[in-house]
Amino acid sequence: MNEQVLTEAAAWFIEFRSGQHNPAAQREFMAWLRRSPDHIRAYLEISETYTRLPAAAAVPSTKTQELLERARGRLSENVVPLRDTGEEGTTLTAPAVHSHRNAPRWPWAVAASLLLLVAAGAAGWTVWHRGLYTTEIAEQRTLTLSDGSRIELNAQTRLRVSYSKSERHIALLEGQALFDVAKERDRPFIVRIGQAQVRAVGTRFDVHRLAAATTVTVLEGTVAVTQPESTNLTVSAGQQAQVIAGGNAAPRTANVAAATAWTRGQLEFDETPLSEVADDFNRFSRRRLVIESPALADFRISGVYASSDSASLILFLRSQPDLLVTQNDTEIQVSRRGSTP
Repeated sequence: MNEQVLTEAAAWFIEFRSGQHNPAAQREFMAWLRRSPDHIRAYLEISETYTRLPAAAAVPSTKTQELLERARGRLSENVVPLRDTGEEGTTLTAPAVHSHRNAPRWPWAVAASLLLLVAAGAAGWTVWHRGLYTTEIAEQRTLTLSDGSRIELNAQTRLRVSYSKSERHIALLEGQALFDVAKERDRPFIVRIGQAQVRAVGTRFDVHRLAAATTVTVLEGTVAVTQPESTNLTVSAGQQAQVIAGGNAAPRTANVAAATAWTRGQLEFDETPLSEVADDFNRFSRRRLVIESPALADFRISGVYASSDSASLILFLRSQPDLLVTQNDTEIQVSRRGSTP
């Protein structure tokens, strides 16, 4: 397990054990726990390590370093598996808890609450034992994998992680993700999008999956894009390629800032079709942007908008002489002015 994660878990445990916490700290702690399954496992490991300490050590003077040293020695034994129940939720099976007469109840109460939240899919962050990770509307998460690779998930994204000794495999089922791949020459990192796949060893790239096409943008290094009965592509840093069913478009110079604007809380469009603008907008808004006139799907939009501020994009659309924008409680409807929706 990542040393930093274990250290953070121990620090949180000691802080809550002291009883000097406040609502703000609790919120920060819950946010830290939800950030990664590794955080859950680390906190549970530290908690169980404490319950195994001799009675003489179970006093307020217990230090973070002592917990860390004991936890490191037992880390390989205590894996916290996530078990699929076959239903929408999941059940978390934790290591057996050995009671200690004087052990404080607060840290375990927090951990238990977290497990219930995870099982119910709290905040939209769902983790299955099969490696499925999802985000909901306006929710973004960062996942650190066992090899040190990092994945940033955009809102409304689903992907599945499957690692083996010979291959690191990711299936991007929906949405957008930025991959920062740890270098392992003998174990390639493969992202599958339908029948297509992006293959890398150690690089950084963004994959944006939409209904019509998938865009692969490379920030560092080089990736290979392949799919059956299509030309194989090599995409290098500063380039992007579009992948469509049955064919790959040749790589072109990328607007990297626009492709990764979502990681900075922005929506950046560069002559982008309104249909794609709507897809990106709807990741962050519960009131969906709907194109009522099919002919407007290819209407081009440019500009930079805050993903948390839907009003700015709507104001821009209203300013366009050819567009009519109407709203209700659930939708923002865009039609051609003068036409019947």
